[in-house]
Amino acid sequence: MNLDFNLIVGVLAVVYGVYSFIQRKVAPEKIERLQTMIERNGEKMAHSIHLVGYTIFPVIAGLLLLYRYFQG
Repeated sequence: MNLDFNLIVGVLAVVYGVYSFIQRKVAPEKIERLQTMIERNGEKMAHSIHLVGYTIFPVIAGLLLLYRYFQG
């Protein structure tokens, strides 16, 4: 069975992004990186940075890798 790098990393990136989003909604106080960012940058900016860097970016990157895999 030959699995491509783009498929594996793409799926993992999408799963990580979705997991990060769910974790932010369920228990944001348990995310140490987010708490550190809140202390340094303030609550609103920290949530924005965390949302983009740990949720939106991995999902988009994963979808692009999956697109590349299925295009051949």
